[in-house]
Amino acid sequence: MQNSDITVVVQGPVQSLPERLQDEGITQRCLNSVRKHLPGARIVLSTWADQDLGGLEFDELVINEDPGPNIIGYGRNGEPRNENTNRQIVSTMGGLRRVTTRYAMKLRADNYLTGTGFKDLQQQYTARCDDFRILKERVVITNTLMRRYYRGHRVAFFLSDFFNFGLTEDVIDTWDLPLLTDFPFDPALKGALQHRGAPARTTDVDQVLAELLIDKHREQPLNLRNIFDTSDDKLRQSDMFFANNFVVATPEEIGFGLPLKFTAGRQAKLSSMATCIASPEWRSLYRKYCDPELPADGEFMSLVKTRLMRFAFVPLKWLEHQPRALRDRLRYRRAKRS
Repeated sequence: MQNSDITVVVQGPVQSLPERLQDEGITQRCLNSVRKHLPGARIVLSTWADQDLGGLEFDELVINEDPGPNIIGYGRNGEPRNENTNRQIVSTMGGLRRVTTRYAMKLRADNYLTGTGFKDLQQQYTARCDDFRILKERVVITNTLMRRYYRGHRVAFFLSDFFNFGLTEDVIDTWDLPLLTDFPFDPALKGALQHRGAPARTTDVDQVLAELLIDKHREQPLNLRNIFDTSDDKLRQSDMFFANNFVVATPEEIGFGLPLKFTAGRQAKLSSMATCIASPEWRSLYRKYCDPELPADGEFMSLVKTRLMRFAFVPLKWLEHQPRALRDRLRYRRAKRS
């Protein structure tokens, strides 16, 4: 793999917005890091109109039409709750459509490269199995916020959206998704939280991205009812999905960096890190489903450490979540009765 075989799609806003603060100069740092670590690679900057592009160096610019935020639900006061999933799909695909090289990287404009470990990772794990085989080859993704536990519950299909690297056709497949429609407001339920799966917590955006990708390739829809839905063998299916289509690794192993809000904020706490899949865990899934001959060198103690951290933090998260979950159920039932 030569650097000239790679196009890096840098997507998203290049400066802080009122609803999305960024580290000062992070996009310039992002673009400079690509030039440093992948000299000869092509850079496509895929962003929005009215952005200040001064000082930014790239090979091609894509200005996308902003679809706006999508409404995922409503608060108890009836105010809409917004996410930028549609914006991420549009800006990512806007750049990926310009890629002509064999390999592509999807990199957020507020992330940056620190190395090139992703190259070896993408070509290191070649064994596949038939079940849940969706992509042609594996796509490298990060374990950042890739939850295995949430609020003390085991969860499924958290597909991290920070970083993708692999065959261009596979990265495109991962992001060529239908835009989300706004969740409808029910005036009769004002006073209760309204969203998909209510009164349980709504599906996470990472789960939605996984569901949209999987539903393109299977006749039976995944049908995640809420963030905690593990019915109908979904935990095993989730493990198979990640073992057979991705390489899951840490930012350090991949060679990319995150903004301060992820390295110095609450997401960097041990209690948060303990809930995410560890790279030795992914390798054990790969060994279980794809390659029983893969050596387990050095994994045992890492897995023990991960399980000890979960033993310390996961039950506390469960206890913390239960009163909130009970409150939301009661409010929802009262609203439906009234």
